[in-house]
Amino acid sequence: MDNRTRVFGGLALVGLLIVGIIGLAVWRDAQAADSDSQSPLDSGGDRSGSDADPALDDTGTDDGATGDGTSTQEGSLADFVSEAVAFIEDLRGAPFEERPVVVALSDADFIARVENELEADFAEDPDLVERDTVVQRAIGFIGPDQTSDEVLRQFLAAGVLGFYDPETKELVVRQVAELDLLTKSTIVHELTHAYDDQHFDLDRPELDDDDFTERSWTFGAIAEGSASHVETAWVNALSSLEQSDLRYQESNFGDPGMFASFDFAYLLLQVSVYVEGEPYVDSLVANGGYGALAAAFAELALTSEQIMERDPAVDTEPVYVPAPPSDGDVVWEGTGGQIVLDSLFSGTFTATEDAATGWGGDAMVVYRAEGQSCMRWDIVMDSPADEEELIAGLVQWAALRGGAVSIVDGRVRLDRCA
Repeated sequence: MDNRTRVFGGLALVGLLIVGIIGLAVWRDAQAADSDSQSPLDSGGDRSGSDADPALDDTGTDDGATGDGTSTQEGSLADFVSEAVAFIEDLRGAPFEERPVVVALSDADFIARVENELEADFAEDPDLVERDTVVQRAIGFIGPDQTSDEVLRQFLAAGVLGFYDPETKELVVRQVAELDLLTKSTIVHELTHAYDDQHFDLDRPELDDDDFTERSWTFGAIAEGSASHVETAWVNALSSLEQSDLRYQESNFGDPGMFASFDFAYLLLQVSVYVEGEPYVDSLVANGGYGALAAAFAELALTSEQIMERDPAVDTEPVYVPAPPSDGDVVWEGTGGQIVLDSLFSGTFTATEDAATGWGGDAMVVYRAEGQSCMRWDIVMDSPADEEELIAGLVQWAALRGGAVSIVDGRVRLDRCA
């Protein structure tokens, strides 16, 4: 489990395919109609949808499902897996250590599998939901009457197309009516996770408790960036007609309206590992080949800023910030990072979107006080100009979302209760 991502964004399953990236892009474009650039959320990443068809066998007929909801890996699915494996091995320059296990489930059995994984996650840590609910209410990702598990289940309700489980080493996909290009691109993405797991180990539970660095997020960004990098290379190898067909499938996939009930900053954080991870990996490979990617997996970046700011002239050395005092019972304390700040600002559709740039370091404490969920967030920036921009952005954000901005001991402080 990725503890830091779970605390801030509510994503509880490692390797779970992000729900509705394509639909989220469409919805964001509708909300920010005055933007003259295409959202980066509409390409790459993992695929999902709400209208999956019954399980099919690998020849495209509906009589190949087994009694347990799985279908045999024969015919077109197995052929494509072999093709995708060969593509990944050729691109990355080394073979899989063993052929990945691809499990195809019917729609109902796939959803049941995801639910079982989620319940096991909650059972492993009985206080998880209560703790995460306080954190997410305090920062404004969920409302004061919502709980983190309720929102997460709503988020998963649209359905997911597949995921890679680094513990069982299975790539699990939901069967669709045909092995279309959208499904194929998802399989390529998830097979890359299997490849990276075999070479670099994607099962890293030690990151769960690392709240004072951002290594759990940076690890996710590198892993998803690697998979998206390979997926993009596969898409680029398609014919122009096939690429057009894939874009059509993407644009007609899912229900953008489902996102209207979520805080947009919450959704932005969910997809941040894809949006920021792919250009970071692209830059690594362009400048140092896949050896540079291997090095990044071996020694993780400490902060999201080190992933997001790829200009070597930018100062990305983090500044230590002590945890601020609380005014109640502490529930969580740690680092928010540039990515959480950026998600909050970007989620307001205001001129504050760049106010997170120049982040130097921060510390946050979340606590309960008088029946409310509260946060106190101390942030330092790289320069006085960056600090002025941050203050202006936080004042504008607090006017929209609630909260108070002050300067304490030379640090910018944001207080908010809900």
